[in-house]
Amino acid sequence: MIQFYCDKDLPFFELKSCNTSELSYKKHAHEEYSIGIVNQGRSIFWYEGEFEEIGPNTMVFLPHDLVHSCNPINQNMWEYKMIYINKSWLQGLAKSNNNRSFNAIVIKDVSDRKNCFLVNKMLESLQSNASPLEKETNIVTVFEQSLVGEKKKVEINKKEYTRLTIIQDYLQSCFAEKITLDQLEAASGLNKFHIIRLFKKAFKMPPHAYQTLLRINYAKKELRRNRPLLEVAYKSGFYDQSHFIKVFKYYTGTTPDRYQKNLLN
Repeated sequence: MIQFYCDKDLPFFELKSCNTSELSYKKHAHEEYSIGIVNQGRSIFWYEGEFEEIGPNTMVFLPHDLVHSCNPINQNMWEYKMIYINKSWLQGLAKSNNNRSFNAIVIKDVSDRKNCFLVNKMLESLQSNASPLEKETNIVTVFEQSLVGEKKKVEINKKEYTRLTIIQDYLQSCFAEKITLDQLEAASGLNKFHIIRLFKKAFKMPPHAYQTLLRINYAKKELRRNRPLLEVAYKSGFYDQSHFIKVFKYYTGTTPDRYQKNLLN
């Protein structure tokens, strides 16, 4: 089965999910950059006259317009995900990393704990009810950790800190709304890719985590006022009640209804 997914708030990404071996791809190319992650099975990857066997927990980065093909071995169950990335988005990321070039193919083992966690977190968030701010941040993190390599130490000057406080105020006033990195860039004048690094340096967490914390703190106040759970979920900015319960438990160690009952009883 093959499925495609795109978040309307992040039109520069498209996710393809495949879990079948009844496929045979001809040589082709994508106009976008792409990252493929193999979860199960093995395949033969062809590019530029070379053959490479690809197995589980392997990440493949493809520059745009690279002619390639990839087909399963022995018709075993083949499961992989592919993320297609708009050229202008990636060029913006490259510029924010000292014009780092993304024009070479990369085949990388991501089975180590750190890379495996980052890649799986990114994939899970893209198909979840996570905020667009969290989804884009996770993609940037995978790129910078797995493909950029060594990064310079983050330093914040006075002007940048002032602009970061604008972002902080913006998040506090709009925490229940859908917020994107593009909106934070427009509000502050800071490059959106720099925002993630600078905000984390200044406030010890990335913007999406700060927004989620604001939502949880607001929800706790509303629960103490004996507001209905569904109402609290939507007013706090969560997609639905199940998403609210999952995130609330992650931050507090208990579910919203138990938290409310314990305090009111």
